[in-house]
Amino acid sequence: MFRAKGAAAFKTVKKNTTSSTGGLKATVAASLDGYYHWVYYGNSTTGVATSTADYVDVR
Repeated sequence: MFRAKGAAAFKTVKKNTTSSTGGLKATVAASLDGYYHWVYYGNSTTGVATSTADYVDVR
């Protein structure tokens, strides 16, 4: 998820699934200053989880 500097809401920039062993890897190239964070939407046994947002200053 990404929220541009000064914007009110986060937007999805990439969706991903885990490997058969549960591994997860995603790469996103930052092109704007703003905040990035992970969101796990949960399933029948695990609830929703959201990471804290990291600010990226693109130069």
